Amino acid sequence: IRDRYMGNIQGSNSYQYFNMSFSGKTLCVVGSSGYLGSTICREAVTLGIKVFGVSRRGGRPENVSSPWVDQVHWVKGNAMEPRMFEKALEESDAVVHTIGTLIDTSVTKKKQPGQEGTYEQMNRDTAIAVGNRLKEFNKNKKMVYVSGSKAPPFLQRYITTKFEAEEYLKKLEGIRFTSLRPGFIYSAKERPWSVPVQVGVRAWRIGYGTLYDLVPENNFLKKMMGNFDVDYPVSLESVVDAAIVSAFDKRYDGKILTNEDMDQIKAEFNSCLLYTSDAADDLLCVDLGGRRIIKKKN
Repeated sequence: IRDRYMGNIQGSNSYQYFNMSFSGKTLCVVGSSGYLGSTICREAVTLGIKVFGVSRRGGRPENVSSPWVDQVHWVKGNAMEPRMFEKALEESDAVVHTIGTLIDTSVTKKKQPGQEGTYEQMNRDTAIAVGNRLKEFNKNKKMVYVSGSKAPPFLQRYITTKFEAEEYLKKLEGIRFTSLRPGFIYSAKERPWSVPVQVGVRAWRIGYGTLYDLVPENNFLKKMMGNFDVDYPVSLESVVDAAIVSAFDKRYDGKILTNEDMDQIKAEFNSCLLYTSDAADDLLCVDLGGRRIIKKKN
């Protein structure tokens, strides 16, 4: 039986999501060393997907010893120069772009917009570069872009650059595209500190919405409050499941997925994922890390 997080395999396995099979699929995760990217890699190999993990450093993540790491094909590459990892892009059925920065180098190092490490480069230009290379293959490949829903206070370029990338990729001929717009991403397992933070974010969102509605339109206070708008938080698992499912399910082509959409995909994915294994012939269901898997009858 394949353990969801450890990636151990005994016998043959086949996963299906509704009428979609992950068997024989290949996924390229650009930004695989990060919090979200590495989790997508882990989940994808657990589902039997061949995974290329691309990062500037290359190689397996540091301080990770779980067996799933050995199942990922780690590739060194700069997203601004996608020809460095062209083989991984060409062999993949879909690409998930997870690169981005919350506080950029125009804030931390006083760099000019567009220079290395700024929102323009990290959030926008890396995605556009990958999308342009996929277009050149002329194989109608799929690209999933992890965007965002709101900006940090007084840092609107964080979100405007992500929306600019969305607009460009959405209009790019020769590829299929889906964008994910998560709020604050939390995980009790990966980032325990994010759980109390998400409680605060959720409370702020509720209180902010109530107060914002009470302030008159065209009021200076209302304009100032716009800098502190936040979205509801969303679980890491919801974003990961949405990234993988939308990468291979054509129903999500051209879609922009919100927190609610991603939560819905997670719920459907958890309830409809089918599991078969030669090592579990007598079982009707298998529990993988809290996820109840229904066994497919032959």
